[in-house]
Amino acid sequence: MEQFLVKIKEWWNKQEKERKIIYIVSIVAVIVLIIVFSMIASKKKYTFLIGGLDQASSGNIIQKLEEMEIIYKVDSAGNIYVADQNVAELRMKLASQGIIGFNVQGYELLREQGFGATSYDKQVNYQIALEGELTKSISSLQGIKAARVHLVIPPRTYYQVGDNPEPSASILLILNPGVTITSDQVKAIINLVSGSVQGLKPQNVKVVDNYSRDLSSQVMIGEGIESANSKFKLKTEVENYYSKKLESSLQSVFGLGNVVVVSEIDLNWEKIEQEERKVEPVVEEEGIILSQQTRTEQSGNRSTVSGVPGVDSNIPPYTYQTPQDSGDYYSKSDIITNYDVNEIYRKTVEDKQGQISNKSFTVFIDFSSIGIENSEDLKAQIRKSVSTASGTPEANISILDVPFNRESEILRAQIENELLQKRKRIANITILIISLIVLVVLVIIVNRIVKSRKAAKLIEERKKQLELQAEEVMKETGRVPAELTPEQQMIKEIGELVDSKPEEVADIIKIWLRSQ
Repeated sequence: MEQFLVKIKEWWNKQEKERKIIYIVSIVAVIVLIIVFSMIASKKKYTFLIGGLDQASSGNIIQKLEEMEIIYKVDSAGNIYVADQNVAELRMKLASQGIIGFNVQGYELLREQGFGATSYDKQVNYQIALEGELTKSISSLQGIKAARVHLVIPPRTYYQVGDNPEPSASILLILNPGVTITSDQVKAIINLVSGSVQGLKPQNVKVVDNYSRDLSSQVMIGEGIESANSKFKLKTEVENYYSKKLESSLQSVFGLGNVVVVSEIDLNWEKIEQEERKVEPVVEEEGIILSQQTRTEQSGNRSTVSGVPGVDSNIPPYTYQTPQDSGDYYSKSDIITNYDVNEIYRKTVEDKQGQISNKSFTVFIDFSSIGIENSEDLKAQIRKSVSTASGTPEANISILDVPFNRESEILRAQIENELLQKRKRIANITILIISLIVLVVLVIIVNRIVKSRKAAKLIEERKKQLELQAEEVMKETGRVPAELTPEQQMIKEIGELVDSKPEEVADIIKIWLRSQ
């Protein structure tokens, strides 16, 4: 062992100072890399599990992780991370135990009813199950993190006095951070809940979010075209349609930017229902027979059979007397018919919702920029053409000659010009930077080529000098060189040169290495 250490010491002492520095730096670098890699390998890798929950839910998850002996950490935002775990599998386990996910029972609650459940218990369980199903459905919508549904369904009874109370519903929406819900989405949720509960009207559904905003008040539920928002939207769309139609036609004549059309459309939202009931008497026995009664009456005087009083008349031979009719007889027949009254019921529904009741247009034309003289004949022609194109009386069309304010167009042109110049400057700077990079790369390549050529030339010169010096030394010693091959001769000369001038050889090798 001591000899081995002595050899290492001798070898170390023979090394040059630069080589010693390189060896020391290399050993230190290797030791540092080993330490870094060992720290990285021993460091636990934490993976995101879940976040954005309230403190109670997060506490339940942490308690369950401690029971499962899983290493975890929690950051300042409340996000939970676990170390060295299959996160997907862990989430499935926690969800199956009701720790995360929808811990709400739906129709599966009805399977757990016992045989002794009363009708009231069944009704309550059905209501809870329905609330759970609606909660799951609403929570699955985009932008909604969670939801709570509360239903008020009147109990079914056969002894209800007066009008039955109507069912109602309240919905709490917990939105994702930064998400806003539109009135159309609120309306869809209201229709979903009202369509799932028997007898529930959309007007009796209230929707509130986690920011205490009453979302259902923003939606007006009615019949036909259901909301004021839809009415205003339809009016705006119709006005924009007529404005664009007339402007495109007039601008093709007077030039782009010289015509502006302002439309005013009145829509009719009336819905008239008229009911008429007319009763007419029966004429000439034409009608529906409700009942018919026939009465017959007959009367008359007839003689009765008579004989001789006493026993003789009953002893054979018998003696018969023929009865005689007096001739008086009476017969009468009546028919009583009851007819239903002729009743005519007529219901007329006149639905004009969304129909255009009135149209008026105001046309602004900048005649000064066009170079056309403003005249009443020209206005009359324009008014007539607009009336024909829009189906509007000429009295509802106004044409005004107004010089337009072009400052906004000039400002827009200036802004567009500035943006164009800015883009050009950015493009020029980018091209200049790329050119400089290419130039620097070319300079570096040329410099390396020049250095390599200089190093090769220097090596060739040193080689010639060494050859001359070797010849002079051999002449002085009087030795004749043996016949050697060119390769052997070169190796020999290089060896002699290394022995005689090691520093110069080392410089030549350094220059050669740098040139590579």
